[in-house]
Amino acid sequence: MVSPDRSELRSTSTHVLVDGELLGDSGAISLDDDTEHHLRRVLRLRDGDVVGVTDGAGRWCLAVTVDNGGVLALEATSELVIEPARSRTITVASAMPKGDRLDWMVQKVTELGVDRLVLLHADRSVVRWKPDRVDHQLARLQRIADEALRQSRRVVRLRIDPPRTAVEVLDAFVVTEPGGRALVSTDTAVAIGPEGGWSPAELAVARDRVDLGPTILRTETATMAVSTLCVTFER
Repeated sequence: MVSPDRSELRSTSTHVLVDGELLGDSGAISLDDDTEHHLRRVLRLRDGDVVGVTDGAGRWCLAVTVDNGGVLALEATSELVIEPARSRTITVASAMPKGDRLDWMVQKVTELGVDRLVLLHADRSVVRWKPDRVDHQLARLQRIADEALRQSRRVVRLRIDPPRTAVEVLDAFVVTEPGGRALVSTDTAVAIGPEGGWSPAELAVARDRVDLGPTILRTETATMAVSTLCVTFER
């Protein structure tokens, strides 16, 4: 088997996320029923289509679909690649916007390449999760992030942390705030507040402040701006 180039994932028919134990040195790669159904019935892949396969922890390979009597399986066609750890881990913390804007935000930070998203309950947050809904909501957002992983050909899953009280964690973050300094390459942990802004108590504990410009941005827009700038510093 050959060692594939990362760019080869761009030309695959789709990208599949599998359990790490299923991605080994052998050629055959097992699929769960939902993934097999999606490839066969939704994407309508056929025998011999090339797909990318990852365990979401940095390991990936190329494979082809094999039709076993109407059931699709995967056969690895390349060596298993283990991506080296990134030199900069990008963490974005954000208050949660309303409705499907949160879903959109999770999707886009995944596509852009953020490593970790920390959800915040800020003093002026409008959206707050009830404790008995946290697990359900996190699972739903992780599904959205995993779908964005497949679409964008990522090989490392976005880590999503459950809501934290902002004032308890902002000492580890620079926060977006008018009048702050410019964002720089060493800012790898940045927090975005709710549209009502940070409270004085939250600003008092923040590690520093960065300014995103003269206009007022929606929470998810600010999150995209921060994610884009942080990822661009890596290039």
